[in-house]
Amino acid sequence: MPRSNQTKHLLAESLQELMVTTPLEKISVNDIVDHAGVGRNTFYYHFEDKYDLVNWYFQSGITQFLVERGAYTGWDSLLAAIKDYFLENKVFYCNALAYNGQNSLQKYMFDYLCSIFEQNARELNPDISASETCAIGQFFSGALMGILIPWVLGGMRTNGLVISDLTIPVFNHDILQKLLRGDT
Repeated sequence: MPRSNQTKHLLAESLQELMVTTPLEKISVNDIVDHAGVGRNTFYYHFEDKYDLVNWYFQSGITQFLVERGAYTGWDSLLAAIKDYFLENKVFYCNALAYNGQNSLQKYMFDYLCSIFEQNARELNPDISASETCAIGQFFSGALMGILIPWVLGGMRTNGLVISDLTIPVFNHDILQKLLRGDT
């Protein structure tokens, strides 16, 4: 792993350890660097602020997780895998997603998911307009976030609830294809 990534991971680990006992809003950059044993300049060389660190951790973590898990047969298996990933990182996500201000992970995740859904829309219907692609991305990203955020903020309780069960009607691949192609 390149030295730059090692430093980023060290800072992310420091933040995660602090989040066990302290809400994200109350953690300062000084807290993170003191805990990690590095200087403030090192932090700011890699990140603009603590929220940039949070967003980087999400991006790098979810990307690595999805690549390691390989291809998915459908939304059911993808959503089940994402649920497992969030449960493995429960403290981080419960804390990071509780913040909804400037540079929030909620906004970053919405934009990240939006780009994925926009790409899927273009693949399913190459003739779709840019404005329709954007609307589809926002709709499906909002739907998934509308299910994910309450579950996370509620402590990720499973109580027999399978998060993919809630989303199957919305994210069923056949239904999505029909919606994007205008089939009836």
